[in-house]
Amino acid sequence: MSRRSKYPEQFRRDAIELVNTSDRPLRQIARELGVNHETLRSWVNTAKQAGEVGPVEDPAVADEVQRLRKQVAELQKEKEILR
Repeated sequence: MSRRSKYPEQFRRDAIELVNTSDRPLRQIARELGVNHETLRSWVNTAKQAGEVGPVEDPAVADEVQRLRKQVAELQKEKEILR
């Protein structure tokens, strides 16, 4: 007989979404959430296998996001130089 998880389903979904949308390492996110990193990794892998990774992103949107992130990083460096 399987044991009930001590983490609610909504918490799991939110944690998976955070891992998929964040640039931070999985271990850091797990530490912040108070979850073992292997448990969180298991949730993410299970969601990927089930096809629940999230909405499929348009490649053009992904390229634009990447371009904007580079631009933000460049502007932050320029701001630091001006200080």
